[in-house]
Amino acid sequence: MTADDNSRLPGLRHGRAAAWTPFLLTLVVLIASAAWGARIYDDLTDTIPTHWGPGGEPDAWDEKSFGTVFMPQLIAAGSAALMAVLALVIPALLNPPRNPSTWKRYRLEGAERATISVLGWISLLTVLLVGFLGVQGWIGPDEVSFAWPMALYLVLVFLMIFLPYRRWNRWADARASEHGFTPTAEEEAEERLWLPGGIYNNPDEPLIMVPKREGYGVGTTINVGNRAGRTAIVVFLLVFVGGPLVLVFAVG
Repeated sequence: MTADDNSRLPGLRHGRAAAWTPFLLTLVVLIASAAWGARIYDDLTDTIPTHWGPGGEPDAWDEKSFGTVFMPQLIAAGSAALMAVLALVIPALLNPPRNPSTWKRYRLEGAERATISVLGWISLLTVLLVGFLGVQGWIGPDEVSFAWPMALYLVLVFLMIFLPYRRWNRWADARASEHGFTPTAEEEAEERLWLPGGIYNNPDEPLIMVPKREGYGVGTTINVGNRAGRTAIVVFLLVFVGGPLVLVFAVG
């Protein structure tokens, strides 16, 4: 499969910029936050809190400067830049199969757009979280509330790992069908084994970890089709989502 081959397929590249919309929103938020900070800079106190303890009370201060005032925005911008670089190299990381069917090419295009979109949404959510905490430090440095913003951030990040794949899978199916391309029986059978986000769902496969789907990256993914895989998912959610939520509310 070559770029020229893809460019000849009707509608395959149309509207590709939409996958980058979250990155555009990220840039808008960064600019708006920096502009507002510049506007109120002279009104800020000469000493700026630079760190807050578990309860939200400041425990470290420094003299007002560009670095101390805009450090949260700089951290957020660096995170967004890293996500954008990853999105740019996505085509080289997805490991496309050789000679895929035309229907499969639409699906692979959808997967690429979904991955770019996921990185963009995570970038936007991170910028919103860090920026919000920074703005709180400007307007109310005596106490910063981070429990509910962190909890909301974790929930939304988890959702945005899956929702873009559902959206762009539907886009791929619609574009392919619109131009008369449909999956084979074998491709339909394969589709039923994969959930949005690249999670495998095959009860006949005893392994917990299986190779990622061809064209969707390298490495392994989890199989939730068996009991051990579902248990692993529950443990993951409890540890990496439930644990932080409990922690932020316990100390918030």
